[in-house]
This record gives sequence, structure tokens and C-alpha cells, in this order.
Amino acid sequence: MTALIWAVLPGCDQKEQSSNLEIASGKPNLVIIMADDMGYGDPRCYNSESKIPTPNIDQLAAEGMLFTDAHTPSAVCTPSRYGLLTGRYAWRSRLKKEVLWSGYDDPLIFPEQSTLASLLQRHGYATAVVGKWHLGLNFMEKQGNRFVTTKSHHEKGLQGIRNVDFTLPAFGGASKLGFDFSFLSAAGHNMPPHCFIENDYTVGDPTIWREAKTPSVPGISGSEVHEGWMVPGWDDREIGPELTKQAAAFIRNQAGENPFFLYLPTVAPHRPCTPPDFIKGKSEAGDRGDMVVEFDWTVGEIVEALDQAGVAENTILIVTSDNGATRTSDNGQDYGHKSCGDLRGFKGGLHEGGHRVPFVLRWPARVEGGVENSNLLCLTDIFATMANLVGDTIHRPTNEDSFNQLAAILENQSVRPSMVHHDFGGHFAIRQGSWKLITRAKMKPMELYDLSKDPAESQNLIESHPEMVKNMMGLLKKIQKDGEVKITNKI
Repeated sequence: MTALIWAVLPGCDQKEQSSNLEIASGKPNLVIIMADDMGYGDPRCYNSESKIPTPNIDQLAAEGMLFTDAHTPSAVCTPSRYGLLTGRYAWRSRLKKEVLWSGYDDPLIFPEQSTLASLLQRHGYATAVVGKWHLGLNFMEKQGNRFVTTKSHHEKGLQGIRNVDFTLPAFGGASKLGFDFSFLSAAGHNMPPHCFIENDYTVGDPTIWREAKTPSVPGISGSEVHEGWMVPGWDDREIGPELTKQAAAFIRNQAGENPFFLYLPTVAPHRPCTPPDFIKGKSEAGDRGDMVVEFDWTVGEIVEALDQAGVAENTILIVTSDNGATRTSDNGQDYGHKSCGDLRGFKGGLHEGGHRVPFVLRWPARVEGGVENSNLLCLTDIFATMANLVGDTIHRPTNEDSFNQLAAILENQSVRPSMVHHDFGGHFAIRQGSWKLITRAKMKPMELYDLSKDPAESQNLIESHPEMVKNMMGLLKKIQKDGEVKITNKI
């Protein structure tokens, strides 16, 4: 692949302006396939020594653009999903640390907020989300005229909610945020309710109480499973294939009509690692490795659906992850596989392994194949980039953490001068150019690295560069203050 060297452009003003770049004839379709816990070292196009075959992702990289410095807005799942859909860091919301702990939490995104789906819907797109939601849904109680009150902590998967009325729709979900169609796992396959939710209604009646850490069927993993209601016949091995089937059907049904947006956040390779029988054993990295193979299979199925529908040429297809990887499979073994490559750290942390992720973009109409892109990018940037492509120039201050990356994609120009990282515990880091400063409790600067010389974050320069630390702390506090836009739920 050809490495690209970028020039530095002004950052904040650029993200709100329309580019003068000529765009493809007709609005491009957008498909985002987002893995759950796939690391930088999982796909072979990022790690030639990966013990996991990923031929479909590798082929996309050969046909499109592979980003080497792409990041999630958080090192864990809920806040990254919030950031992708809103163009906004989740720490600006009520979620100051951790994640939502079930499918019953109050929605994190309010109907008043502009989302990637509502943006594109306004411009004539058919929109769908198929996969793991994990942004909160309100269910009614069986007894009492109020929403279910969910637990606020992990509690080892215990304290499940029993008083739930599944005959009524869920409130505050995807249908209120710009999605025409939704087929969801409310909070992933390890959290209740253990069922699918189609257009706000559960598919089937969850009448079976599933205990914590219990497999859905004997002989497979029950790792990290939370207790809660489950529909009869539920099998964790079938979740990924069913989501893939639904997503491919949406593409085939929409092709030839309006432009479309499909957001496909998979449940793979998150725990419990339960690969279907036709995938099991395909990797050399245990069940978790097989789940990455399942994700790659899903990518292949979506590519095939786009090809069959005749819309691949002007479809922006993005394959990425919501955060970095876990180190081991469910049985505690890593099989000699480096899920985050040579990066330091894993899911949940501020080191690069927690948030630097694969990001492959294919757009045959505009993007040359086999290009390696070293530009700094965040998943929040998809919002402003698509707004530019569809000609939406309305100023929306609540999408303030999104930068239009079209110039980076088409003209090899650097767009994003800095980025804020956030971890499971609510701590912050700041990236500016090649420099990265990590803080801990009460925003105390603790680690400083020059990633251009030390991508593995092995040499802490905090003592030798006090002026750099001072300037970067000032930038971090400025970004935090500049984005203080109050959003309230009017419902």
C-alpha cells in the first residue's frame, strides 16, 4: 500500500463548511458495518501475523482505503455508538463513564438531537439500523404506569428486571431518531432482554428467565451474560446470521429506489463468543477468533448484497469497530494472537489498543483501491462528512465533535488537528498532532508520548516536556468547555 503524507489545515472552522470538492453524481449510499470489540490486530490487512482469516475485509482494503490512525470516541461501546450517530462525544451527555447496563436504560440520545440517520432521512434517504443498539430503550412496567427502572451498575450480571410489559412497544429508540426500519438486539447478546426488537416491538414474547452467565443452549459460552427475560428457542449462535440476513434484505429491498443508509452494528466478536456451527474452528484463536471470522463473513454477505443490487459503485462502505479488543477468548487463552497488534492496551483503556481500530472505506466511484491513509480520524467524523456530501450546511452546534473528512479522503489533506480520548472509568486523554497526553483521576497529567516515534507508548516523556504538557492540558480543557451545549429531553 502507498503511504500518504498530509498537510495540516485549520480544524474547527472546516468542519462546518461545505467543501468545494466535486462529488459523485447522485447521493452515495452509506453502509456502516461496526464490529463489537474487534481490535487493530484482528484483520490480516492490519496484522499479517493474525491467526484469524479475514478475506472479505482484506479484499475491501485492497479495493478501497485503509486508515491506520482511526479511533473510536471512547474505549467502550455505548459512548462510541452515541458518538458515531450524533457526531458528539458521549461525555458531553449524562454518561460520564462506563456504559449502559441493560436494554432497559433511559435513551441516551434525545429525539431533539440530530443524528446521522435523521440527517440523511431529511435528504431523502431510506434508513435502517440492524444489530446491537445499546443506547437505551424505555419499556413499560406490567404493574404501574411508568417506565422500567433499570440497574445502574454491572453487579456481576445480577439484579435483572422482572416487571416488564413486552406487549407494548419500546419507547425512545431508533424510530424516534431517524431510522425508518430497525431490527435490534437491545443491548447486545449478553444483556437482557434476550430477544430481537423489530420496529419497537419484541419478536416473540420473552417468558423464560435466563440466569447470569448461563448459556442460551448447553455446550456454548455464557460468559458475561446478564440475567433477564429471554424468548423461547433463543440461541446465541444464530444472532449474527439473523442480523446479517435482515441487513442484506434491507439492501435488496431499497436498491433502485432512494439512496439508503444502513447501520449494521454486529454483536461479534463480543462475549459470549458463540460462533455458529458453519464458522466454528475457522480461526486459530479460539471462539473469539471464530467470532471475528463470523464478522468477516457478515462483511462478505453485505458486499454480495450490494453487488447483486447493482449499487456497489456509489456506495460508501465502512468497516470498523466500536472500540479495541479484549486480549483473550472466553476461556482466558490468547492462542498467541495479538488482538490489538503491537499497540499497548486493550478495550476500556486510554492506551492506543483501547480505541485505535480498523477502519476500511470502499467507495468505487471516488476512492482508488489499495491506499493507506494515515490521517487522524474519529468515528464522530462520519456525521460531518456525510452532511457535506448531501449538501447540508445548517449549523448544528450539538454535533460539535465531528470534522468533515472529505478532503482527507479525496485530496490527501489532514483535517483533524486534535482528538479527545475517553475510557471506561471516565478518564481523559488528548491527542494533538503526534503527541498524546493521558490523564488520570481529577485530570492529573500522567503520561506523554510521541506516537510518531513511539506508537507502542513505551517511553513516557511527561517529565522532559513540561511546556508540551501545559499546552495540551489547556487544549483539553478548552475543548471540554467549548462544547458545553445543553441538551434536554422535552418529552
